Amino acid sequence: MKFWKKKPFLIMMMVAAMLCSSLGSAYAAANLDPIKAFFNKGVSFVLNGERWQPKDASGKTLNAIYYNGTNYLPARAIAEALKIPIDFDATNQIIYIGGKPGEKTPIFGMPMEIDNIYAVLTKNPAETLVKDTQYKEVLKIDQYGDAVFTLDRKFKRLVLYAAVVDPGEHDVEFTSYNASELAGNMADVALETHTVSPDDPVTEMVFNVEGLDKVRIHVQSHNLNPYIYARILDTSFFDNGETPSR
Repeated sequence: MKFWKKKPFLIMMMVAAMLCSSLGSAYAAANLDPIKAFFNKGVSFVLNGERWQPKDASGKTLNAIYYNGTNYLPARAIAEALKIPIDFDATNQIIYIGGKPGEKTPIFGMPMEIDNIYAVLTKNPAETLVKDTQYKEVLKIDQYGDAVFTLDRKFKRLVLYAAVVDPGEHDVEFTSYNASELAGNMADVALETHTVSPDDPVTEMVFNVEGLDKVRIHVQSHNLNPYIYARILDTSFFDNGETPSR
């Protein structure tokens, strides 16, 4: 290709670069104020009783920035150390600490451990037809079972959709427990219990999971061991909403 054929392309690239530069300069002029600050390498950190050093995604050590009598710490490193979700919306220049409002994480997209004897994930169309609606995937619990989800304190709510299908005849209790390794004896203390009856339509249950590293959902009849034919639906999700969605 001769140079004269490349020239229009080069000019377009130069114009694009100049435009990006001018837009960046305009943003900086409107929103960024210059300051004189220092990296404070003399500050050390203790997190939950243990020495801690903030680092970036590549493992590089980060230091506090000292400005006008105050030490400023890297927000992402702090949030991740405290297991608080943090997101940056570059388009709108918004930093979300504690999760984005309204953002939903599907229940079966979460790290999950299940009792594979009595609780089984299935995509079988014959088993995912629940209350006359076809779902893509369900957790079927025919007698009793547990599902443990790893949250890392990233969510406030579990919005659980479930039903009891034929030939289920018993009310089914869905109970949440703190499944963290640090829970100790409290791991056996029920946090919340919701009940679904065979005659109920698909039921929405909202569990408070704020501050939990792991949550266990135990599904069983109050009568202990009868077959219950419970289904947890793939429309269930975790989020950071403040109020129930209904």
